[in-house]
Amino acid sequence: LTNGVVNLLPFMVELNLFEDIYGNTISGQILMSDALGIVSNFALNGTEFIQVKLQKTASDEFPITRNFRVYKIGDRVPGDNPNTSLYTLYFCSEELLLSEQNRISKSFSGEKISGIVENILSDKLSVSPQKIETIEETMGLYDFVIPNLKPFEAISWLSIYARPSMAGAIGADMLFFETINGYNYRSLQ
Repeated sequence: LTNGVVNLLPFMVELNLFEDIYGNTISGQILMSDALGIVSNFALNGTEFIQVKLQKTASDEFPITRNFRVYKIGDRVPGDNPNTSLYTLYFCSEELLLSEQNRISKSFSGEKISGIVENILSDKLSVSPQKIETIEETMGLYDFVIPNLKPFEAISWLSIYARPSMAGAIGADMLFFETINGYNYRSLQ
């Protein structure tokens, strides 16, 4: 333990990271083999932050580093030897938890849906511009009243009405999803 930080790499058996264009955020799991009692000794309760750093080789100049929130600790089961227990840490992007805790009741007048989505990301979820990969511009100006929805629910609801402004993309659905590089609001085409 250094400055409240625990290096989980020596205890990690498996890391799974999930990106889904039909899901709003990245999520993942880490299977741990723990002989030190990290959960009890460090009072883990499922609300900690976890930093994942991905790189191809040790000399990789551009590793990907992302912070996530642990939202659940799976059941502990006995490991291969009597002193070891196995459990899973479940994590997701911080914005998913923020979306579950907030609601939007707001009217928008004469705005593009892509602008409303950008507004929700920055104002309600505090997403920095560096964490937004692409927000594709949409056609038309709309008047909407968002009726007490969670931020990600509001974005999904708005996506029903959105159409991309690029030529040849008539009728394409707009999707909101997160990749390791950031959030995207893009047409299916």
